Amino acid sequence: MTLATALPVVISQSSDWLDPNYIRPDRLVDLLVLPSLSLLVVDYRGPLELMPGTIRQLIGQRRLLHLHPDISRTFNLMYYPAPGVEGDWHIGIAASIPESHKAELYATTLPDGFRLHLLGSGEYARVRIQGGEAGLGVALNWLINDWLPASGYEPGEGICLFERVQFPPFVEPENALVDILVPVEPR
Repeated sequence: MTLATALPVVISQSSDWLDPNYIRPDRLVDLLVLPSLSLLVVDYRGPLELMPGTIRQLIGQRRLLHLHPDISRTFNLMYYPAPGVEGDWHIGIAASIPESHKAELYATTLPDGFRLHLLGSGEYARVRIQGGEAGLGVALNWLINDWLPASGYEPGEGICLFERVQFPPFVEPENALVDILVPVEPR
């Protein structure tokens, strides 16, 4: 496989990943270079059921800082690809900061729990999922545990990301798109 950024992205359905008989062809994965990004991050630690409160905090800050999803990408920073032994997750919820907003944001005092984070550029393997949250964990595990060892790539430096390409309330839940991004480097 070679690194390509112009390949069309194949979209898989979230619910397909829950079917143990679902055939996962390699063509579901493409490779891209993610540029360096400045992020506004709020970290969440706990069960997924309680995460919406933290998401609302990020939405509020986005509104205050004029970081609408039309100009600011949305990410989850998956510090660990699975919950801890207590069933708690550690996930960063983030919005990218466009160049036009950096000076204003860097001069702002951020509320407790928020921080700025520089995500360095790097190569990523990507799987695009449509239609909800249900299959994201299964797809991430497949990408790391099945596709990666057979690909000619190995884990790269950095963390796994979920980029929320399209999401409610801007689209219906069945039209939500999430890019699962795993950092890679050639073997």
